[in-house]
Amino acid sequence: RTMGDSHKGTKVFIGNLPPEAESRDLHDFFREFGKINDAWVARKPPGFGFVWFDDERDARDACRDLDGRDCLHNKVRVEISSNARRSGGGGGGGGGGGYGGG
Repeated sequence: RTMGDSHKGTKVFIGNLPPEAESRDLHDFFREFGKINDAWVARKPPGFGFVWFDDERDARDACRDLDGRDCLHNKVRVEISSNARRSGGGGGGGGGGGYGGG
């Protein structure tokens, strides 16, 4: 059942979450962008999570608009989580002052 969650929709990665973040906070954060099928927040280690958008275009809009925004007083990283790119090196995405927080 854990094999591939593509049936859930387009998976979006959220980084730099505060430890107290919960999946309902992610639902609230992304709600305005479209239908969310699922949300999950890591506990060990904390600090990141995923949401699954029903529509890939909604997911891309959310990444574009929410990357670098405040979620629970933390500036979070929001990007499409593509399984193709498995290397953990955070790409130097655009000239957004690429300091690699945390």
